[in-house]
Amino acid sequence: MMLGVKKGNRVIRKRRSALAWMLAFMLFILAGCGGQGGNDGNAAGAENQEDTAAGASNQADTAAGAEKQADTAAIAENNANADGGTEEDSTTAAGERSDEKMVEGARREDAAEEGETAARKLSILGDSISTFDGWIPEGYACYFPMDGEVSDVEQTWWKMVLKDTEMELCVNGSSSGSTCIGDSLSADNIQYGCSECRIWDLIGNKGSFPDVIIVYMGTNDFMKAVPLGDNDGTKAVEEGMIETFSDAYCMILDKLIAYYPNAEILCCNLPPMGTWGPESGPTFVTFVNSLELTAEDYGKKIEVIAAAKGCKIIDLQNCGITIDNMKEYVTDGIHMNPEGMKLIRNAVEAAL
Repeated sequence: MMLGVKKGNRVIRKRRSALAWMLAFMLFILAGCGGQGGNDGNAAGAENQEDTAAGASNQADTAAGAEKQADTAAIAENNANADGGTEEDSTTAAGERSDEKMVEGARREDAAEEGETAARKLSILGDSISTFDGWIPEGYACYFPMDGEVSDVEQTWWKMVLKDTEMELCVNGSSSGSTCIGDSLSADNIQYGCSECRIWDLIGNKGSFPDVIIVYMGTNDFMKAVPLGDNDGTKAVEEGMIETFSDAYCMILDKLIAYYPNAEILCCNLPPMGTWGPESGPTFVTFVNSLELTAEDYGKKIEVIAAAKGCKIIDLQNCGITIDNMKEYVTDGIHMNPEGMKLIRNAVEAAL
Protein backbone atom coordinates (compact mmCIF):
# COMPACT_ATOMS: atom_id res chain seq x y z
CA MET A 1 0.00 0.00 0.00
CA MET A 2 2.85 2.46 0.76
CA LEU A 3 4.28 1.83 -2.73
CA GLY A 4 1.02 3.12 -4.20
CA VAL A 5 1.24 6.26 -2.08
CA LYS A 6 4.80 6.99 -3.21
CA LYS A 7 3.81 6.55 -6.84
CA GLY A 8 0.93 8.97 -6.30
CA ASN A 9 3.31 11.52 -4.79
CA ARG A 10 5.53 11.39 -7.87
CA VAL A 11 2.53 11.97 -10.15
CA ILE A 12 1.44 14.99 -8.08
CA ARG A 13 4.95 16.48 -8.21
CA LYS A 14 5.03 16.07 -12.02
CA ARG A 15 1.66 17.79 -12.30
CA ARG A 16 2.92 20.68 -10.18
CA SER A 17 5.95 21.12 -12.48
CA ALA A 18 3.73 21.11 -15.59
CA LEU A 19 1.47 23.73 -14.05
CA ALA A 20 4.44 25.95 -13.30
CA TRP A 21 5.68 25.84 -16.93
CA MET A 22 2.18 26.54 -18.26
CA LEU A 23 1.88 29.51 -15.90
CA ALA A 24 5.20 30.99 -17.07
CA PHE A 25 4.21 30.59 -20.76
CA MET A 26 0.85 32.25 -20.20
CA LEU A 27 2.51 35.16 -18.41
CA PHE A 28 4.82 35.63 -21.38
CA ILE A 29 1.93 35.72 -23.89
CA LEU A 30 -0.15 38.02 -21.73
CA ALA A 31 2.75 40.39 -21.28
CA GLY A 32 3.01 40.80 -25.09
CA CYS A 33 -0.71 41.45 -25.50
CA GLY A 34 -0.62 44.05 -22.76
CA GLY A 35 1.80 46.23 -24.73
CA GLN A 36 -0.78 46.72 -27.49
CA GLY A 37 -3.82 47.20 -25.24
CA GLY A 38 -2.62 50.04 -23.07
CA ASN A 39 -2.25 50.43 -19.37
CA ASP A 40 -5.82 49.32 -18.63
CA GLY A 41 -5.24 46.17 -20.62
CA ASN A 42 -2.02 45.64 -18.78
CA ALA A 43 -3.79 46.07 -15.43
CA ALA A 44 -6.56 43.68 -16.50
CA GLY A 45 -3.96 41.26 -17.77
CA ALA A 46 -2.06 41.50 -14.52
CA GLU A 47 -5.28 40.91 -12.59
CA ASN A 48 -6.04 37.92 -14.78
CA GLN A 49 -2.52 36.70 -14.24
CA GLU A 50 -3.00 37.01 -10.47
CA ASP A 51 -6.33 35.15 -10.67
CA THR A 52 -4.76 32.47 -12.80
CA ALA A 53 -1.84 32.19 -10.40
CA ALA A 54 -4.23 32.05 -7.47
CA GLY A 55 -6.20 29.34 -9.23
CA ALA A 56 -3.04 27.42 -9.94
CA SER A 57 -1.99 27.88 -6.34
CA ASN A 58 -5.38 26.68 -5.16
CA GLN A 59 -5.06 23.65 -7.43
CA ALA A 60 -1.64 23.00 -6.00
CA ASP A 61 -3.01 23.33 -2.45
CA THR A 62 -5.84 21.02 -3.35
CA ALA A 63 -3.37 18.54 -4.76
CA ALA A 64 -1.27 18.85 -1.59
CA GLY A 65 -4.39 18.29 0.48
CA ALA A 66 -5.21 15.28 -1.62
CA GLU A 67 -1.69 14.04 -1.09
CA LYS A 68 -2.07 14.44 2.68
CA GLN A 69 -5.44 12.72 2.56
CA ALA A 70 -3.85 9.92 0.55
CA ASP A 71 -1.08 9.61 3.10
CA THR A 72 -3.59 9.61 5.97
CA ALA A 73 -5.73 7.05 4.20
CA ALA A 74 -2.67 4.93 3.52
CA ILE A 75 -1.67 5.03 7.18
CA ALA A 76 -5.20 4.22 8.30
CA GLU A 77 -5.37 1.41 5.75
CA ASN A 78 -2.02 0.08 6.85
CA ASN A 79 -3.16 0.12 10.48
CA ALA A 80 -6.37 -1.61 9.50
CA ASN A 81 -4.50 -4.16 7.43
CA ALA A 82 -2.16 -4.79 10.30
CA ASP A 83 -5.22 -5.75 12.36
CA GLY A 84 -6.60 -7.80 9.50
CA GLY A 85 -9.31 -5.59 7.97
CA THR A 86 -10.90 -2.18 7.46
CA GLU A 87 -11.25 0.50 10.12
CA GLU A 88 -14.68 -0.88 11.01
CA ASP A 89 -13.22 -4.35 11.09
CA SER A 90 -10.40 -3.05 13.25
CA THR A 91 -12.85 -1.59 15.76
CA THR A 92 -14.81 -4.82 15.79
CA ALA A 93 -11.66 -6.83 16.21
CA ALA A 94 -10.59 -4.63 19.11
CA GLY A 95 -13.94 -5.19 20.77
CA GLU A 96 -13.65 -8.90 20.21
CA ARG A 97 -10.16 -8.94 21.67
CA SER A 98 -11.46 -7.03 24.69
CA ASP A 99 -14.26 -9.55 25.10
CA GLU A 100 -11.79 -12.39 24.75
CA LYS A 101 -9.64 -10.88 27.47
CA MET A 102 -12.65 -10.55 29.75
CA VAL A 103 -13.64 -14.14 29.09
CA GLU A 104 -10.09 -15.31 29.59
CA GLY A 105 -9.88 -13.31 32.81
CA ALA A 106 -13.09 -14.89 34.04
CA ARG A 107 -11.73 -18.29 33.13
CA ARG A 108 -8.57 -17.63 35.06
CA GLU A 109 -10.56 -16.43 38.07
CA ASP A 110 -12.74 -19.53 37.86
CA ALA A 111 -9.65 -21.69 37.56
CA ALA A 112 -8.11 -19.99 40.58
CA GLU A 113 -11.29 -20.46 42.56
CA GLU A 114 -11.44 -24.08 41.47
CA GLY A 115 -7.90 -24.53 42.65
CA GLU A 116 -8.81 -23.08 46.03
CA THR A 117 -12.12 -24.93 46.35
CA ALA A 118 -11.33 -28.24 44.71
CA ALA A 119 -12.84 -30.14 47.64
CA ARG A 120 -16.21 -31.77 47.15
CA LYS A 121 -19.21 -29.73 48.32
CA LEU A 122 -21.65 -31.21 50.82
CA SER A 123 -25.31 -30.27 51.28
CA ILE A 124 -27.55 -31.68 54.00
CA LEU A 125 -31.33 -32.11 53.96
CA GLY A 126 -32.15 -32.56 57.62
CA ASP A 127 -34.13 -31.75 60.74
CA SER A 128 -33.23 -30.54 64.25
CA ILE A 129 -30.45 -33.10 64.77
CA SER A 130 -28.41 -31.46 62.00
CA THR A 131 -29.05 -27.79 62.84
CA PHE A 132 -26.77 -25.23 64.43
CA ASP A 133 -27.42 -21.52 64.82
CA GLY A 134 -25.76 -19.45 62.11
CA TRP A 135 -25.10 -22.44 59.87
CA ILE A 136 -28.53 -22.97 58.32
CA PRO A 137 -30.50 -20.82 55.84
CA GLU A 138 -32.25 -17.72 57.12
CA GLY A 139 -35.73 -18.48 58.40
CA TYR A 140 -35.01 -22.14 59.12
CA ALA A 141 -35.87 -23.35 62.64
CA CYS A 142 -32.87 -24.11 64.85
CA TYR A 143 -32.34 -26.49 67.78
CA PHE A 144 -28.65 -26.39 68.65
CA PRO A 145 -27.01 -24.80 70.60
CA MET A 146 -30.00 -23.24 72.36
CA ASP A 147 -31.27 -26.69 73.34
CA GLY A 148 -29.52 -29.95 74.06
CA GLU A 149 -25.89 -30.44 75.03
CA VAL A 150 -24.13 -29.64 71.74
CA SER A 151 -22.76 -26.15 72.44
CA ASP A 152 -20.07 -25.83 69.74
CA VAL A 153 -20.54 -26.29 66.01
CA GLU A 154 -17.36 -28.37 65.99
CA GLN A 155 -19.29 -30.98 68.00
CA THR A 156 -21.94 -31.53 65.33
CA TRP A 157 -21.71 -34.70 63.28
CA TRP A 158 -21.60 -32.84 59.96
CA LYS A 159 -18.88 -30.38 60.98
CA MET A 160 -16.69 -33.28 62.09
CA VAL A 161 -17.36 -35.02 58.75
CA LEU A 162 -16.35 -31.89 56.84
CA LYS A 163 -13.12 -31.67 58.79
CA ASP A 164 -12.24 -35.36 58.47
CA THR A 165 -13.09 -35.70 54.76
CA GLU A 166 -11.86 -32.21 53.74
CA MET A 167 -15.16 -31.55 52.01
CA GLU A 168 -16.63 -28.06 52.22
CA LEU A 169 -20.16 -27.13 53.19
CA CYS A 170 -22.40 -26.12 50.32
CA VAL A 171 -25.64 -25.74 52.31
CA ASN A 172 -26.86 -27.20 55.59
CA GLY A 173 -30.53 -27.25 54.67
CA SER A 174 -31.79 -28.48 58.04
CA SER A 175 -34.81 -27.15 59.90
CA SER A 176 -36.01 -28.21 63.34
CA GLY A 177 -39.41 -29.90 63.42
CA SER A 178 -39.58 -30.48 59.67
CA THR A 179 -41.15 -33.60 58.18
CA CYS A 180 -40.79 -35.35 54.85
CA ILE A 181 -44.54 -35.06 54.14
CA GLY A 182 -46.30 -31.88 53.04
CA ASP A 183 -46.99 -29.81 49.95
CA SER A 184 -44.34 -30.77 47.44
CA LEU A 185 -45.11 -27.68 45.33
CA SER A 186 -44.64 -25.21 48.17
CA ALA A 187 -42.09 -22.52 47.41
CA ASP A 188 -41.94 -21.09 50.92
CA ASN A 189 -42.90 -23.68 53.58
CA ILE A 190 -39.61 -24.89 54.98
CA GLN A 191 -41.27 -27.48 57.20
CA TYR A 192 -42.03 -29.72 54.21
CA GLY A 193 -38.95 -31.74 53.33
CA CYS A 194 -40.32 -32.70 49.92
CA SER A 195 -41.14 -29.09 48.97
CA GLU A 196 -39.59 -27.16 46.13
CA CYS A 197 -38.05 -24.62 48.49
CA ARG A 198 -36.30 -27.24 50.62
CA ILE A 199 -34.87 -29.05 47.60
CA TRP A 200 -33.71 -25.87 45.81
CA ASP A 201 -32.24 -24.45 49.01
CA LEU A 202 -29.45 -27.03 48.76
CA ILE A 203 -27.79 -24.82 46.13
CA GLY A 204 -25.06 -22.58 47.55
CA ASN A 205 -25.29 -18.77 47.71
CA LYS A 206 -22.89 -18.42 44.77
CA GLY A 207 -24.83 -20.88 42.66
CA SER A 208 -22.61 -23.81 43.57
CA PHE A 209 -24.17 -27.25 43.34
CA PRO A 210 -23.45 -29.98 45.89
CA ASP A 211 -21.31 -32.97 44.98
CA VAL A 212 -22.65 -34.94 47.93
CA ILE A 213 -26.13 -34.76 49.48
CA ILE A 214 -26.93 -36.41 52.80
CA VAL A 215 -30.61 -36.88 53.63
CA TYR A 216 -31.20 -37.20 57.36
CA MET A 217 -34.99 -36.90 57.59
CA GLY A 218 -37.84 -38.94 59.06
CA THR A 219 -37.45 -38.36 62.79
CA ASN A 220 -40.42 -36.01 63.00
CA ASP A 221 -42.54 -38.15 60.68
CA PHE A 222 -42.00 -40.97 63.16
CA MET A 223 -42.65 -38.80 66.22
CA LYS A 224 -45.86 -37.41 64.67
CA ALA A 225 -47.04 -40.87 63.62
CA VAL A 226 -47.19 -40.12 59.89
CA PRO A 227 -48.53 -43.21 58.07
CA LEU A 228 -45.77 -45.24 56.44
CA GLY A 229 -47.63 -45.95 53.21
CA ASP A 230 -46.86 -48.78 50.82
CA ASN A 231 -44.51 -47.14 48.33
CA ASP A 232 -41.40 -49.26 47.86
CA GLY A 233 -39.67 -46.74 45.64
CA THR A 234 -41.09 -48.05 42.38
CA LYS A 235 -44.41 -46.20 42.38
CA ALA A 236 -44.76 -42.75 40.83
CA VAL A 237 -45.82 -39.94 43.15
CA GLU A 238 -47.83 -36.95 41.95
CA GLU A 239 -46.88 -33.45 43.05
CA GLY A 240 -49.11 -31.82 45.62
CA MET A 241 -50.01 -32.53 49.23
CA ILE A 242 -48.26 -35.78 50.15
CA GLU A 243 -49.53 -37.52 53.26
CA THR A 244 -47.64 -40.79 53.62
CA PHE A 245 -44.01 -41.13 54.63
CA SER A 246 -43.02 -43.49 51.83
CA ASP A 247 -44.54 -41.28 49.11
CA ALA A 248 -42.85 -38.20 50.57
CA TYR A 249 -39.46 -39.90 50.81
CA CYS A 250 -39.79 -41.08 47.21
CA MET A 251 -40.62 -37.52 46.16
CA ILE A 252 -37.54 -36.20 47.95
CA LEU A 253 -35.20 -38.64 46.25
CA ASP A 254 -36.86 -38.21 42.84
CA LYS A 255 -36.36 -34.46 43.05
CA LEU A 256 -32.78 -34.70 44.29
CA ILE A 257 -31.88 -37.08 41.48
CA ALA A 258 -33.55 -34.87 38.88
CA TYR A 259 -32.22 -31.53 40.15
CA TYR A 260 -28.72 -32.69 41.11
CA PRO A 261 -27.88 -35.46 38.62
CA ASN A 262 -24.15 -35.28 39.34
CA ALA A 263 -24.47 -35.50 43.11
CA GLU A 264 -23.89 -38.59 45.23
CA ILE A 265 -26.96 -39.04 47.43
CA LEU A 266 -26.78 -40.85 50.75
CA CYS A 267 -29.78 -41.61 52.95
CA CYS A 268 -29.66 -42.03 56.72
CA ASN A 269 -31.93 -44.60 58.25
CA LEU A 270 -32.94 -43.76 61.82
CA PRO A 271 -31.08 -44.63 65.02
CA PRO A 272 -33.02 -46.10 67.95
CA MET A 273 -35.16 -43.56 69.76
CA GLY A 274 -36.37 -43.79 73.31
CA THR A 275 -38.42 -42.20 76.03
CA TRP A 276 -37.88 -42.12 79.75
CA GLY A 277 -38.94 -45.38 81.38
CA PRO A 278 -41.32 -45.68 84.31
CA GLU A 279 -38.60 -47.09 86.54
CA SER A 280 -36.72 -44.81 88.84
CA GLY A 281 -33.46 -43.50 87.50
CA PRO A 282 -32.36 -42.18 84.09
CA THR A 283 -33.22 -45.11 81.84
CA PHE A 284 -34.74 -45.20 78.38
CA VAL A 285 -37.23 -47.55 76.80
CA THR A 286 -38.00 -47.85 73.07
CA PHE A 287 -40.34 -45.14 71.89
CA VAL A 288 -43.41 -46.46 70.04
CA ASN A 289 -45.65 -43.94 68.26
CA SER A 290 -49.46 -43.99 68.13
CA LEU A 291 -49.37 -46.24 65.07
CA GLU A 292 -47.45 -48.83 67.08
CA LEU A 293 -44.36 -48.17 64.96
CA THR A 294 -40.74 -47.61 66.00
CA ALA A 295 -37.91 -45.61 64.47
CA GLU A 296 -36.59 -48.85 63.05
CA ASP A 297 -39.79 -49.31 61.03
CA TYR A 298 -39.34 -45.93 59.36
CA GLY A 299 -35.66 -46.66 58.88
CA LYS A 300 -36.41 -49.91 57.04
CA LYS A 301 -38.75 -48.05 54.70
CA ILE A 302 -35.94 -45.59 53.96
CA GLU A 303 -33.62 -48.51 53.14
CA VAL A 304 -36.09 -50.04 50.66
CA ILE A 305 -36.75 -46.73 48.88
CA ALA A 306 -33.08 -45.76 48.76
CA ALA A 307 -32.16 -49.12 47.23
CA ALA A 308 -34.85 -48.71 44.57
CA LYS A 309 -33.53 -45.24 43.70
CA GLY A 310 -29.88 -46.31 43.66
CA CYS A 311 -28.88 -44.29 46.73
CA LYS A 312 -26.45 -45.43 49.41
CA ILE A 313 -27.55 -45.99 53.02
CA ILE A 314 -25.87 -44.51 56.07
CA ASP A 315 -26.65 -47.07 58.75
CA LEU A 316 -27.54 -45.13 61.88
CA GLN A 317 -29.68 -48.00 63.20
CA ASN A 318 -26.42 -49.78 63.95
CA CYS A 319 -24.17 -46.81 64.65
CA GLY A 320 -23.59 -47.84 68.27
CA ILE A 321 -26.56 -46.18 69.98
CA THR A 322 -28.90 -48.68 71.67
CA ILE A 323 -31.68 -48.47 74.20
CA ASP A 324 -29.35 -49.90 76.81
CA ASN A 325 -26.60 -47.26 76.34
CA MET A 326 -28.80 -44.41 75.10
CA LYS A 327 -28.26 -42.25 78.19
CA GLU A 328 -24.55 -42.07 77.30
CA TYR A 329 -25.19 -40.64 73.84
CA VAL A 330 -28.63 -39.02 73.80
CA THR A 331 -30.09 -36.30 76.00
CA ASP A 332 -33.83 -36.78 75.48
CA GLY A 333 -34.18 -40.00 73.54
CA ILE A 334 -33.85 -38.16 70.20
CA HIS A 335 -31.08 -35.52 70.17
CA MET A 336 -27.50 -36.66 70.56
CA ASN A 337 -24.95 -35.19 72.95
CA PRO A 338 -21.37 -34.60 71.75
CA GLU A 339 -20.47 -38.27 72.25
CA GLY A 340 -23.54 -39.39 70.30
CA MET A 341 -22.62 -36.99 67.50
CA LYS A 342 -19.31 -38.81 67.15
CA LEU A 343 -21.13 -42.08 66.52
CA ILE A 344 -23.22 -40.41 63.78
CA ARG A 345 -20.01 -39.00 62.33
CA ASN A 346 -18.42 -42.44 62.23
CA ALA A 347 -21.39 -44.00 60.44
CA VAL A 348 -21.47 -41.22 57.82
CA GLU A 349 -17.75 -41.49 57.13
CA ALA A 350 -18.01 -45.28 56.86
CA ALA A 351 -20.62 -44.87 54.13
CA LEU A 352 -18.63 -42.17 52.35
